[in-house]
Amino acid sequence: MKILFLTRWYLPFSGIFIGRHAQAVARYNELVVLAVLPGEKNSGPETVTEGNVQEPGFTVIRYFYKPSSCPIAMAARLFNLLKFFSRSYAGYRYAAKQFGSFDIIHVHILTRAAISGFIISLFTRTPYIISEHWTRYIPENWGFTGLLRRMLTRMIVRHAAAVTTVSGFLKSAMEDCGLRNEKFVVIPNAVDTTLFIPAVNSAFMPKKRILHVSNFHERAKNLHGMLRAIKILRSQRQDFEVLFVGGDEPALSHVRKYASDLGLASPDVVFTGPIPAEKLAGVYRESAFLLMFSNFESFSIVIPEAMACGLPVLATAAGGIPEYFSSKAGRLIPPGDEATLLENMNFMLDNYRLFDPEYSERFVENTFGLNTVGRQFDELYKSVLNRQVIS
Repeated sequence: MKILFLTRWYLPFSGIFIGRHAQAVARYNELVVLAVLPGEKNSGPETVTEGNVQEPGFTVIRYFYKPSSCPIAMAARLFNLLKFFSRSYAGYRYAAKQFGSFDIIHVHILTRAAISGFIISLFTRTPYIISEHWTRYIPENWGFTGLLRRMLTRMIVRHAAAVTTVSGFLKSAMEDCGLRNEKFVVIPNAVDTTLFIPAVNSAFMPKKRILHVSNFHERAKNLHGMLRAIKILRSQRQDFEVLFVGGDEPALSHVRKYASDLGLASPDVVFTGPIPAEKLAGVYRESAFLLMFSNFESFSIVIPEAMACGLPVLATAAGGIPEYFSSKAGRLIPPGDEATLLENMNFMLDNYRLFDPEYSERFVENTFGLNTVGRQFDELYKSVLNRQVIS
């Protein structure tokens, strides 16, 4: 089958989880990714082939649009929508000219890209499916606002050939918002288990390293609460260091300042900023455990990445995390409970070697590996096309 991904988030700018889904889908189907992204000017197409000798390649076509500079916010949003739709249609025509007609349009992230997918589907009679990753449907991160947006989103979701979410938690949140589809399924995020692999030998660590990896969005990740607990932990023991990886500006600068105000500084607490996935895999392998203190999560891809590297995890029982987490892989604690966080950081520093890295590695391969997730999407595509033939 020939599949077109249509998305407004994609690597290297954002959307690593969409990139992993692309890797998974390309193992079973011919894939073209059309990413329509904001940029310094209107441009496109920028076409590259991604993949390597170990895995199937797929084509990525990037179209850029220059965001409106209109001082009236509502007008600027409208202009940006029109630019997005225009570039999406131009990108689709280019992709179809280069690769022929597609069997399925696979939209990632509501609502803007899905409107484009819906319109293209009307003209071409190509079924479209939607994959959602965003937490805007839950009260803690409420962003499903605006009467027109809600009406359009519900209509587009209802008419999709299928809808997937990365967790049952996110599926339930969307359904609570009135988003309905006859084929609403959970297909998780994917992990590249050829990249995220355990260490061959345990490295000597002069200090036990606690690792945190995220985008540093405070409302979701609760870095301030984490840092407050780390400050107390530093007063109790000095046999550890903390490495914070990731963070977009200005969030990264804000967290660095908060840590400095608490008296936490290098080499005890280090902020690296974003790093490539290849380097991140090595960082996982050199750490004692992964720490996530999230208030809410639709999935949290870094947890199974760490597990694939044999790294135990201390995380909160937030959102979709408990759906796949096992006590063999680490510990879950309540969101926002800094006293329990402190207690469990002490436990993990003393006992991180007690957890079963082989279990975690096998579990991730069998549940989130590229072959596993790619096969689930392949089965979904076939069911959509079979249903279309029957109807």
